[in-house]
Amino acid sequence: GAIVQISAVEIPSLAGQTEFAISAILVEDGQAVQQGQILAHLDSSGGGHQLISPQAGYVVGLRAAPGAAVHAGQILCYICPRPSIPASQTGILAEANNPTGIDASTVILFGGGGHGKITIDLIRAMGTYRILGIIDDGLPAGSSVMGVPVLGGAKDLPELYRRGVRLAVNTVGGIGNVAARLKIFEILEESGFICPALIHPSAVVERSAWVDAGVQIFAHAYVGSEARIGFGSVINTAGIVHHDCVLGKVVNISPGATLAGSVIVEDHAQIGMLATVNVKVTVGAGALLGNGCTVKADVPPGMRVRAGAIWPEPRQKPPQD
Repeated sequence: GAIVQISAVEIPSLAGQTEFAISAILVEDGQAVQQGQILAHLDSSGGGHQLISPQAGYVVGLRAAPGAAVHAGQILCYICPRPSIPASQTGILAEANNPTGIDASTVILFGGGGHGKITIDLIRAMGTYRILGIIDDGLPAGSSVMGVPVLGGAKDLPELYRRGVRLAVNTVGGIGNVAARLKIFEILEESGFICPALIHPSAVVERSAWVDAGVQIFAHAYVGSEARIGFGSVINTAGIVHHDCVLGKVVNISPGATLAGSVIVEDHAQIGMLATVNVKVTVGAGALLGNGCTVKADVPPGMRVRAGAIWPEPRQKPPQD
């Protein structure tokens, strides 16, 4: 029957987890939904969670975006009997009154090199977060990168956490040295920080795709239908990850690389610039595909495919008499 009440969709507290990153939002403000319909996906260090609609009605007051950090008790949206109602009736956006002291709009960047620079522009283009500063053990505190101050090194993370900062972005690209990027994620996790997903406004991420926390999707990239992008992976400028692809954790898709449909890229693999990977191919964990290569068959874990090569290498024709 017709609904007669307004229901708030709150961020839950799950097994002690109170802080989450929104990895996907599957509805829009004003959209009609059914009871039990999935509204959004949340990620935390303890795993994923789905937010579902408690009743049939309309989504009202949805102001969050993929990649945003949220905490238990915060209201994602309301399910209402009409597509829009005066905010005064519901207290929509009351989450701005944040009694926890957690700063959900500020991020710090760990790494002030080239990847840090393009990430600064990505975050500025999003308009969702305020960049507090950069953590980098190799840069002097008090210096700046593109107008963003260097705050110090890893030893300063506990103080930033104490001040209520919870969001951090791993801006060590790690191309050719994935261990360096993995080390930063380890440091941030141990310090209690959440890594939000970042998606450039010019990128296209289909609604059915799943983007985990810590993912970075840069300008003009494309992520296709029902693709799954694992934690900490990077899809760089103009990279294409087509339908039904599955990327593992901390995968790097370099500028202009193209994955056809149903490609699997296992953890820590790196795909070079303008590389192409054919449909239904699996790229093994830790593999490295050189710039401009063409991959037509599965690549074993840890293997390197030379820049410009065709894999598997074409068989030589026997000489003609």
